[in-house]
Amino acid sequence: MILTLFATAATVSMPVAATPTGWVIGSPKARQSLVEYGSLNCGHCAAFSREATPTLMAAVKAGRLRFEYRPFLIFPHDIAATLIARCVPVSRRFKFVEQYYANTATFTEKLRTADEATLNAAKAKGEGDYNRAVVSATGMKPLAARFGLTGAAVDRCVADPTGTAWLDSAYQKAQAAGISGTPTFFLNGTRVQFGSLEEVKAALK
Repeated sequence: MILTLFATAATVSMPVAATPTGWVIGSPKARQSLVEYGSLNCGHCAAFSREATPTLMAAVKAGRLRFEYRPFLIFPHDIAATLIARCVPVSRRFKFVEQYYANTATFTEKLRTADEATLNAAKAKGEGDYNRAVVSATGMKPLAARFGLTGAAVDRCVADPTGTAWLDSAYQKAQAAGISGTPTFFLNGTRVQFGSLEEVKAALK
């Protein structure tokens, strides 16, 4: 199993910034850099990340590691979820990702059992309408509300052409870099694969 990683409540005291393809946490002077390409609806990644996150964030907080999360689209509800994450204040995006991963299985199940005709009708109207329908079907709005986004703000967010253009650009850049699945990691510029918490700890020494 490959793991995905995200921040915890400790991110409050660590600098977070937006990037052209995602968002980054940690000091620019950190001696190590870890980049993750992740799908917000990757179930195996979410499960494993709960074990690995404390180690990762301890290294970030200690100033040894700079971690960048780059969203990558795999599942139908990744678009809406990622657009919402991008609309969350940048300082809280890692915490949003953490909370989203905690609910990934629920969102996925709700989408699986949603009325297909309703989703198809929304898709026929356009991407924005489809994203709104996905948000409604999965029940993402209560989570977004915890991070300051009203229901109306979410509806605007998932239909915003600026956000969609950003996501398309980030996805194309990831594909150009050879990314085809999630999670994919680059440690200090070199592609790596983590299969256990012990491997993460060893890499971050």
